[in-house]
Amino acid sequence: MATRPEVDSKRVAAMGLSMGSFRTWQVAALSDRIAAGVAVCWMATIKGLMVPGQNQTVGQSAFTMNHPGLKNYLDFPDVASIACPKPMLFYNGEQDGLFPVPSVLDAYAKMRKVWESQKAGDRLVTKLWNVPHVFNREMQEEAFSWLDKQLGVNQTPRSR
Repeated sequence: MATRPEVDSKRVAAMGLSMGSFRTWQVAALSDRIAAGVAVCWMATIKGLMVPGQNQTVGQSAFTMNHPGLKNYLDFPDVASIACPKPMLFYNGEQDGLFPVPSVLDAYAKMRKVWESQKAGDRLVTKLWNVPHVFNREMQEEAFSWLDKQLGVNQTPRSR
């Protein structure tokens, strides 16, 4: 996409919900072409997710999220923190049964330490919403406004 003439290659961002969020923070961490990211409803620690009865331990869904051997060295928030000092926004839902709030908060704290250590704390937004596993209109409007600001896009009111 960044090679297309109609695209400003310095203002390419990634955004996703759920597994799209999982992919968003990974591509932001691994690609210099991504300038910023918005990751919605997919952040927590491995310890907090890999517990009996949790979504990742039933139905073998965890296999879609494991890079063999990586968890021996890096937790999910560690991988996401490779994106630092890029602007990154993470939203999770307090009512999202897939991501236990204490685990989300642990992950957010871990990432906060990294961004702060690089004098980039103002480029990391982490927020819990009182919602289930969704990306509703209010969340979207706030996220797009934040993203426009990060990428230097002229902020005009969005139509509803």
